[in-house]
Amino acid sequence: LHTKSEGKLEYNSLFFIPQNAPFDLFRVDYQSGLKLYVKRVFISDDDKELLPTYLRFVRGIIDVEDLPLNVSREILQENQILKGVKEASVKKILGELEKLKNNDKEKYLSFFKTFGKVLKEGLYGFGGEKDSLLKLMLYKSTKGENLRSLEEYKNDLQGEQKEIFYIAGNNESLLRTSPLLEEYKQKNIEVLLMDDEIDSLVTPMLEFEGLKFVAINQVEDKNELSDEEKNTFAPLVAKFKELLKDQVEDVRLTSRLKDSPSCIVYDKNKPDFAMQQLLKQMGQEQNFKPILEINPKHAIFTGLKNNESFSADIATLVLNMAKLSEGMGVDNPAEFNASLTKIINKAFS
Repeated sequence: LHTKSEGKLEYNSLFFIPQNAPFDLFRVDYQSGLKLYVKRVFISDDDKELLPTYLRFVRGIIDVEDLPLNVSREILQENQILKGVKEASVKKILGELEKLKNNDKEKYLSFFKTFGKVLKEGLYGFGGEKDSLLKLMLYKSTKGENLRSLEEYKNDLQGEQKEIFYIAGNNESLLRTSPLLEEYKQKNIEVLLMDDEIDSLVTPMLEFEGLKFVAINQVEDKNELSDEEKNTFAPLVAKFKELLKDQVEDVRLTSRLKDSPSCIVYDKNKPDFAMQQLLKQMGQEQNFKPILEINPKHAIFTGLKNNESFSADIATLVLNMAKLSEGMGVDNPAEFNASLTKIINKAFS
């Protein structure tokens, strides 16, 4: 990418993007790939202020005309000329990437698989390039195996849908089989599968062309259950709440599940499991209890109505099943195994 600018800002720049990621791409002390020249005199090869950190994979040179040759690092950081060069360079690079995405999907896909995670860092905060960056994003999806752009998602919206639904986690296989997807699959609503760690941090605050991003594990259940179902299972729900009070914030019936017996959801004002894991890595460990939702139409619970002697074991079992389906692990494996063994023995006795 070559730029020759004349007028208010006089500079030459030449940028390129390597095919492979630099070894230090995700290190705090990464080496800048840009060299700064003033009037063709070399000044620096480690100035991280020339481009934002989310473009740290870019390599090249910038040659500026209107700077003193003895410029210091402190002056570089505050210099208005360099700030202007930086803004213009970012606009140029993002614009060229958008052209590549629109004109050579295969080449762009290769680029995004290598550097997409770094680009996502630019979505965090209040930078003015957020809209441009969102146009460059590609996500895994329930629509198929291919990565999907947000433009493609928007073009395929169903009915009155005004949200971009997503589910975040660290394991694509678990995301694709999450019980929470059952309702959306039945309604043919696309859900984006976000398995990069940074997704949990940046996505909740995003909006794309008037569409807000909504995590499906924090969506209020429409609870399309009959009063009869609610009354019938009220004693069981109360019992589960008491049995699991140390492990969950609440237990409630749900109509969002079709085949699975239970699922884990979170209060929309609290971080979900993926976000809690990210905060833990950042040294900000916070433990928020999940909400257990159970499917009253599932055979486990219709059968349990007539045999409550296994309530404690079933409560432990369905909670841990829901946790495992979300990649959360089991708090007490020994207790889980004991409950499972007891139920299996009962089935064969």
